[in-house]
Amino acid sequence: MKPLILPAVAAVLLSLTHVDAFQFRSTTDQVYVYATVHDKSLRLVPDLKQEDFVITDNGKEQPITFFSNDVTPFSVVVILDRSGSMYKHQYAIRDGAMSFIVRLLGEDKARIASFGNYFGNRVVISPPNFTSNKADLIDVLQAPIGLGGASPVWIAVDQSITALSNLTGRRVVLLFSDGHDEPMPSMVPVKMKDIIDRTRRTEVMVYALGFADVENRQGKDPRIRQPNPDLKRLADDSGGGYFEVSDTTKLGETFTRVAEELHRQYWLAFTPARDGKVHKISVKIKQPGMTTRSRQTYLAPGG
Repeated sequence: MKPLILPAVAAVLLSLTHVDAFQFRSTTDQVYVYATVHDKSLRLVPDLKQEDFVITDNGKEQPITFFSNDVTPFSVVVILDRSGSMYKHQYAIRDGAMSFIVRLLGEDKARIASFGNYFGNRVVISPPNFTSNKADLIDVLQAPIGLGGASPVWIAVDQSITALSNLTGRRVVLLFSDGHDEPMPSMVPVKMKDIIDRTRRTEVMVYALGFADVENRQGKDPRIRQPNPDLKRLADDSGGGYFEVSDTTKLGETFTRVAEELHRQYWLAFTPARDGKVHKISVKIKQPGMTTRSRQTYLAPGG
């Protein structure tokens, strides 16, 4: 796959200035949807027009009231699963996360969340505020790695959504994990259905990289424990992406892909229903041979 060539710096800055005025969340008047489009070769398609898209709400086509394919900044919490089951992947995950951070653009902001290691089974999000300073973020990633621990996956996602909730613009959670939620008994667990409900209400997009794990069983041959399918379910519902990791040497390529997608998504809007219910959204391309990925639902405002 050829890497997507980003526009010249001047053009990027111009685009960011143009879009910044429209960094709104969905309101009672508009539902905003980000869509990723790729062709049969899985190459990103960045140059489509508004007339190429069709949006449906519960199966009914809706007029598109806003459209942009400008490069748009985002805020992201990068979650690193450093629990016992993921320990063998720690350095590959760290290096992959660094490759993502260095590809952030000037207006992008990030924080790093970690759990399951020397943090004493707590979820720690650093630095204290979202920042565009890549050196500060890399310093966080280069902190010593402990010996594993509990795995409060959904608590980490929930706290990351909370960290993003007061920000404007596009907000993203990027999760590296096997998805097997195993918090300490002293922790208050968070249910998957509550995470999906929060992403719908806050419009936070989740990208997940799912890792398989070799499970050692007493008196039996080891077996592969596949990533929790809820990782894909969460990513699909929120309009993010899911990538299953079988070869950690290719993590850098995957992170490059995620950064490119986030910078080259289409931004569309339509007028919502007003019944207070969860509606299904579908975004399709009229041209053959292209596939779209976008959020699958929205919560309509009350009547």
